Amino acid sequence: MPQKCKTNSNHAAIRHLQFAIRNLPFAICILLLLAGCGRKPLLEKVTLLPDTITPNADSHEDLARISFLLNRNAEVSIIFYDEDDRQYTFRPPTPLSLNEDPYSVLFPGVVEGFTLPDEEYPFAITKRVLPDGVYTWEIAAVTEDGERATVTGTLAIENADVTLPAIMGFSVFPKEFSPNQDGIADRVRVNMDLKKDVEDLHVYMLDQEGVTHHIAEDERATPLNEAGWHTFDYDGGIDAGADPPPDGAYTIYAEARDPVGQRVVTSDTLTLINAGRPMAYILNGEVTIEPTTLILSDTLCFTLTVENDSATYIRTTGPWPGATYRSDQNFNTLGWSEESGVFRVGIDFDTSLRNYPFRWGIGRPGVELVQLDQYWYLPPFARSEVTGCVQIVEITPRNPLYYWAGLIHEDVEIALINNRVDPAMIEIWEP
Repeated sequence: MPQKCKTNSNHAAIRHLQFAIRNLPFAICILLLLAGCGRKPLLEKVTLLPDTITPNADSHEDLARISFLLNRNAEVSIIFYDEDDRQYTFRPPTPLSLNEDPYSVLFPGVVEGFTLPDEEYPFAITKRVLPDGVYTWEIAAVTEDGERATVTGTLAIENADVTLPAIMGFSVFPKEFSPNQDGIADRVRVNMDLKKDVEDLHVYMLDQEGVTHHIAEDERATPLNEAGWHTFDYDGGIDAGADPPPDGAYTIYAEARDPVGQRVVTSDTLTLINAGRPMAYILNGEVTIEPTTLILSDTLCFTLTVENDSATYIRTTGPWPGATYRSDQNFNTLGWSEESGVFRVGIDFDTSLRNYPFRWGIGRPGVELVQLDQYWYLPPFARSEVTGCVQIVEITPRNPLYYWAGLIHEDVEIALINNRVDPAMIEIWEP
């Protein structure tokens, strides 16, 4: 709305004004009218106090307060210039509305990231403190119709803490990551050397939808936020029972912020392949174990079906289905060791000295199983029949006794649903 001049009820004052106007040149008359009816300045009451700060996080003269009154909607920017006329941005042009009260913002001596001549770093600087010196500040407001107002002044920076929270030696390994608990490239290690104590150091993965996945720090190397070697460990969330992010290319970021407010960021790429939370079961919890009565040296055999109920490949290894054990053997004596991440079917019994001593792979290589690199996997949502036998060559301390099956995810878990499945009472006779 256009502003209107207020009338004066004092008639004598009006007559004096009319007499004065009749005796002034026309141009001066116009100026008087504009002065009486013109708009307020776009920017008013602009201050930056104090005019000297020491941004070093000692809680003494670290901040300056910038204040201004905006009388019309405008984009407002706050810029600093050094003695060589280099420009540093504190606030880029930002839309603000007119306001009856002044706007106020604290300036900590930190501006948008910049590099000085001859500087080169393996990280990006997003926020940085101004070095010691005298700077010209400029607060500019520009309206949509092109009206512009600018106010300037000077600010001295002294005793600034210009040491950057540098991140050096940043690495991500492995670069291809398969969070599926198969024991192969299940975890990513992120390493870095932090050169300064900071207020915050965090590492995260950003996916294609912009969702942030936090990566936890291994606190055994260096205390949190202290200068030194830091290691972060990422499993895709799978160890906590969450589904990992889908396959694809991702970026790992590390950000550090020091007490002054300086920030640096660095990044590297990571590719997820065969990601997924493995879920497998003994189908219907059914196991055939027979015969239930046998003579010493006879063979006890089982048959069951394993179902991969997940969208990821699950790894397995031998001994392969059909293998026969003696009851005084175990999978180690057959030349196989426990392997982190593999699934195997096991047979156990009441008086066993170890957990599931007799174990078999959950399929046959090249038949139910497919090879990825040098390892064998049961494909997603596939089933496999598993058979095996144990020749009973010794009388057990307890007789009769129970034998049962299990599906073991080695070094991960034996899920309750896959433990002690379908026990069968077996009696052993001496000849």
